[in-house]
Amino acid sequence: MKRASVTEQIAYGSALDRLTGMEQPVTPPPVPKPVLPPQTSTIKLSVFLSRAEDAYLEALASTAKFSGGKKLSKTRLVEAMVRAFRASQLDVRGVNTEEELFERVIAQLRH
Repeated sequence: MKRASVTEQIAYGSALDRLTGMEQPVTPPPVPKPVLPPQTSTIKLSVFLSRAEDAYLEALASTAKFSGGKKLSKTRLVEAMVRAFRASQLDVRGVNTEEELFERVIAQLRH
């Protein structure tokens, strides 16, 4: 490996430059900024699930991994489900009970 050689001229400049104050300021090379993908603003949401519902999400995540893909986080699964229902334009007008909502979701999945 080559070593960098630092000469007195490079380090301190000439005597005339030092006496007259005509030193050129040393500017570091520009640091490239990392290119980040555009982010949308997100919020943190707490969701309460039963043990069976949590186990189901965990099973989906593991199935992705053991079938040749990457393990999906439960958060990513829920996000995908929300986006899918948003795209399907689920109609929740007039829903009064959790059971009625469940039936509409099932009907939307079959549609």
